[in-house]
Amino acid sequence: MATGRAPISHQTLNDLPESTRVRYFRRMLMSAGTLPTIDVWLNDLELYAARLFASLAVEHASIMTRYFNWEVLRKLRQRSASTPLTTGAANMRRAELRRIAELLAWLDAHGRSLSTLDQAAVDHFLAHRDPHKVVATFIRWSARHRLTGHIDVTIGRAAPPRPLIPEEIVWNKIDRLVDDESLALPIRIIGLFVLVFAQPLMNCVRMRQADIVEEGATMRITFGKTPIVLPLPIADLLRRHLATRNDRRVFLVAESEWLFEGNMPQHHTSEANVRLQLTALGIQPRDMKRTRIDQLVQEIPASVVADVVGISVGTALHHAAQTNAAWGVYPALRTLVRDE
Repeated sequence: MATGRAPISHQTLNDLPESTRVRYFRRMLMSAGTLPTIDVWLNDLELYAARLFASLAVEHASIMTRYFNWEVLRKLRQRSASTPLTTGAANMRRAELRRIAELLAWLDAHGRSLSTLDQAAVDHFLAHRDPHKVVATFIRWSARHRLTGHIDVTIGRAAPPRPLIPEEIVWNKIDRLVDDESLALPIRIIGLFVLVFAQPLMNCVRMRQADIVEEGATMRITFGKTPIVLPLPIADLLRRHLATRNDRRVFLVAESEWLFEGNMPQHHTSEANVRLQLTALGIQPRDMKRTRIDQLVQEIPASVVADVVGISVGTALHHAAQTNAAWGVYPALRTLVRDE
């Protein structure tokens, strides 16, 4: 590209074998304004799908191409306009395509096709594999397009929720993240967002600098609809992080908008990497987030928790009902007090 032997384009990079290096180089050129901005993971998913379909029998490739283009890709492109595809979501979609290809290969091996697929065959296929909802989605799609008849696909029930983590353990983890200077600042701050404010890890890594507002000695952050004042220990950690952000990437045209910048140019830190580091500290983000919401609805009305944390009122009420939170009857109590 530098000598003019290949055009400076996304297609030139698409012709290279997929790798982290190519992905990094693409983001670097995008961040410098050399290439137009695209959803990198969505682009790589399309390339992966094309390679996978090319390796299949012609009839299977035709069916999967139709399914991918109209059932998967169309929806992903609509969402990508506002929310780019994440690493985890892209990997999940790849795994789903492999599961569907496995189903079609199994049908071939047993002398069947989608047109002859019946309930007994589906049950036999699922009996020897972990059931997955993508199989049900694909079969329902096939039925809608008259590629097969109506078939029921039963997916196993979700595992029951884990027991509530004791509040003492949560606060011990919070104390360590506040005090342990051996830990990286971004990990400490993100962990505190999870443990104190019940934030999903996906939302934490996608936070932008614009979500932070300083007013004198006060620092406010927006998780939901209403900005909240950060406690002083967390605010101090965040100020230190903002003051020491990495500015070594000389090819950047403008400063990154992300609060927690990743190794990829103009991209936030990896959710998977943060999860791995928090897990090493004994912090399971999903379980801790659920536990913290359960604790918050015990102390604050569900509607307030929803507004501040950034979850739906229905989700907050569900947590309140599960924990028998007294604040669940907050509106009725206000009415009673007013009448008295």
